[in-house]
Amino acid sequence: MSNEVTIQVQPREGQGKNESRRLRRAGLIPAVVYGGGRDPEGVIVDPRPIAAVLDSERGRNTLIHLRIGDRELKRMVMIREIQRHPVTERILHADFVRVELDRKVDVTVPVNLLGTPVGVKSEGAMLEFVHREVLIRVLPSAIPDRIDADVAELHLGQHLEAADLKLPEGAELLTPPTETIATVVVKAKVEEPTPAAPVEGAEGAAPAAEGAEAAAEGEAKSEGKAEGKGAGKGPGRTTAPEK
Repeated sequence: MSNEVTIQVQPREGQGKNESRRLRRAGLIPAVVYGGGRDPEGVIVDPRPIAAVLDSERGRNTLIHLRIGDRELKRMVMIREIQRHPVTERILHADFVRVELDRKVDVTVPVNLLGTPVGVKSEGAMLEFVHREVLIRVLPSAIPDRIDADVAELHLGQHLEAADLKLPEGAELLTPPTETIATVVVKAKVEEPTPAAPVEGAEGAAPAAEGAEAAAEGEAKSEGKAEGKGAGKGPGRTTAPEK
């Protein structure tokens, strides 16, 4: 998506919750355009181009031409606020703020880290990304997609601050300059699981069981011998008389 897009909207005459519900059932949403020293203006818009803008690389920092009916606004607008359904996250309402190309605006821009720190390569450390965006004040035409930051020279214990970022020409940093963007820290140690403590009385349990088994076998052998000795003399058997 380019730095500028055009979105078609229609004037909004009705007000209230019932009118908003009717619009949403029709696949549209209510929106308002304000700022620039002019009165707010209610409009009706298809949420799909708004979603496309939000999903683009520039996101809310995209400059938008609004075409209201047959007329196109001379001033650009940007998406300031979005209201979503708490469950489906469907867009329910949008706020557009008017911007002038010769006046700076406050925008949030993502930070993009470049390179692999020395501390990560050779000092057993890891890179921690603390703050992924910064707030700057800049002309609408100079809003960057992102701010690149080289972290290749960072050693263990060193960090990158907001003041270290290279901003577009004429841009002002609004984020506190000492805010940490990224830092190189010691890797967290993975603790090995502690062996489970032996259950009381578990030692010797196996030998005891073996002894009981041996005793049972011995008893069985004894009974077998006793049966062998008494063979031939049990009840119902007679001995022939000696001649």
